[in-house]
Amino acid sequence: MRPLKLVRGRRQPAPRAHFFWRFVFPPIVVAAGLVVLLLAREGGRAVLDTRFETVHEEIVLQPDEPGYLELVGVTPTLLSLHTDNGELAGVAFMASTGIDAGGGIVLLPADLLVTPEAGAVEQGELISEVYTRGGVDAVEQVAEQLFGIGFDDVEEITTESLADSIGPAEPLPYLLVDDLSEADSGGAQRVVYEAGTYDFSATDAAMVYAFRNADEADVNRLERQRILWESWLGVIGRSTDAAAASPPASSPLSPFLLVLGSGTAVVEVPPLQSLVVDPASPPRYTLGTDGRSWLSDRALELVPWPRQPESFQRPRVQLLDGTGDPAIRDALVDDVIAAGGVITVIGNAAEFGVETTHFAYHRADLVNDPFTNTIAIVLGVDMALIELGEDTPDVVDITVTVGQDQATR
Repeated sequence: MRPLKLVRGRRQPAPRAHFFWRFVFPPIVVAAGLVVLLLAREGGRAVLDTRFETVHEEIVLQPDEPGYLELVGVTPTLLSLHTDNGELAGVAFMASTGIDAGGGIVLLPADLLVTPEAGAVEQGELISEVYTRGGVDAVEQVAEQLFGIGFDDVEEITTESLADSIGPAEPLPYLLVDDLSEADSGGAQRVVYEAGTYDFSATDAAMVYAFRNADEADVNRLERQRILWESWLGVIGRSTDAAAASPPASSPLSPFLLVLGSGTAVVEVPPLQSLVVDPASPPRYTLGTDGRSWLSDRALELVPWPRQPESFQRPRVQLLDGTGDPAIRDALVDDVIAAGGVITVIGNAAEFGVETTHFAYHRADLVNDPFTNTIAIVLGVDMALIELGEDTPDVVDITVTVGQDQATR
C-alpha cells in the first residue's frame, strides 16, 4: 500500500478591501466620536446651568375672606333717541334692572324745556333743539345731567329702524283716542288715523309713534308713545317664544325688549310742568324741581349700579368691609350712590376688626369735591380721619373701609 503523500498548496493572497471601507468608513467613525464627545460636554453644561424657579400657585380668595375684591358690573342701560325725517320725536331711557328679570323705561318728550341747574326759563332749550344743534352727543350730555348717571349705549332709532324692531311682534293691539291728521298738498287737513281700536302693523305703529298733530302739545304724543311701549312689551310677554317676538339681534333694542317683555317692567313719564310762553302756541313743559328730583331718584331705583357719566364726574368708590359682616357694608351701598358716588369695587379690607370707618381719597383734587364730602357726611365719617391714600388703579377715586361704627347708625 502506498503511503499517502502530503502535498502543500501555495498560499493565495487576500482580495483587496473595498474602497468604502478603506477611505470612507474611518472618517465617519472619527466624526461620530467627536459628535458624542461634544454632546456629552454640552449636555453636562446644560445640567449644571439649570435653574429651578419657584412655582407660585395663584391664590383665589373667597368673598368672605380678608382682601377679597370684586369689580362691580354696571346695570345695563340704553338711551334711545327716536327720530323721524331728521327731527327728534322722543327720548326713551331703558334699564335692565333684574327686578323679576325686568326693568323699566322712562320717556321724555322731544319738546321738554331743559334749563341749567339754577338758570331761568329764558336760558332753557328744548331737547329737540339740542338734537338739531349738536346731535346725539349733545342730547346724551343733557340726559346725563337729568338722570344723573351714564349710559352703556346711546342710539338713534329712526322711524324705519323702529318699524324693523317692532316687526317680529306685529300686529300690535292699540287704542287710539284722538284722530291723527296732516295737511294735504292743498293745505287742507285730512285724517290719517281715526280714533279707535287697531291691530297695527310694524310700519303703522312706528309712524304713530312719531306722529304729531299740528299745534298739538307734545305730551299728547308722549302718551301715545307710552301706550305703544306697553302694548309692545305685552305682546312679547304673552308670546310662547319671547325671543322670536323680540326685535332682531341687529337692533340695539333687542336685549332690553326681551328682558323687559319677559319680566316685570314699568313704562313711566316724569312729572311735568306746563309753561305757556305764547297763548297762540302749544304749551311747553319742563321738569321743575319735583320732576328733576323724581327723575334722578327713579334712575337710581332702576339702576342700582350706575355707570360713570361722560359729562361730569361722580367719585368712583371702593367699598370695603372691615368688620367681617358684609351686611353692614352692603347696607351702605344705596347711601353712597344717592350721595353722588359710583361704586366700582366692592370687597373686604386686608384685615377685619376695624372699629371706625376709614375714608381715603386717592386724588388730591377730590379733597374739596362736593360729591366726595357729601358721601363722607352721609356716612358720618369723622372728617379728622380722612386722609389722602396711595395711588390706585384707574377705577377708584375713594376707598371707604366700613367699620363697626356703621352697625350702630
